Amino acid sequence: MENKKNLPSVKRPLQHANPRRSGTKITIRNVALPENKGFDEKLAWICSSCGFFETIDKGKTAAIIFKEIYLAGMIGQVLTSTTIAERIGMSRGSVINHLNNLKKAGLIEKGGKYYFARHKTMAGIITEVEDDMLHIFLRMKRVAKEIDNETDDVIRME
Repeated sequence: MENKKNLPSVKRPLQHANPRRSGTKITIRNVALPENKGFDEKLAWICSSCGFFETIDKGKTAAIIFKEIYLAGMIGQVLTSTTIAERIGMSRGSVINHLNNLKKAGLIEKGGKYYFARHKTMAGIITEVEDDMLHIFLRMKRVAKEIDNETDDVIRME
């Protein structure tokens, strides 16, 4: 076991970033692409790849809600949570929970009481989420380089 005196010590408490501050939580999963599937299955695959369909969402409600919003956007409409709840036969509270998750994932947006797809096309939605991820990784790389550059100074201070 190493001697504790040889380990660097923290001079001040570490500050953790608040994950709720950004409002976005991008999750990407490597999910097998269904073969010869239709529109609904492909849409469900997109949602599954974005981290939806935990064990509690057995009915793939997130995909159903996303489909309603996406198709409405294709014809220039925006939807309220009440309208979505009525269309799919769910409680408004449950729909709002899924809407918040879809919004955090970057797939949809909210303006006032209206929800709408982030882009008119599915390819556009995925491209915008990809751009978000690239920006996050660029910031992380920049900070990682700063950490690497500062490591020698931190070690010398010990």
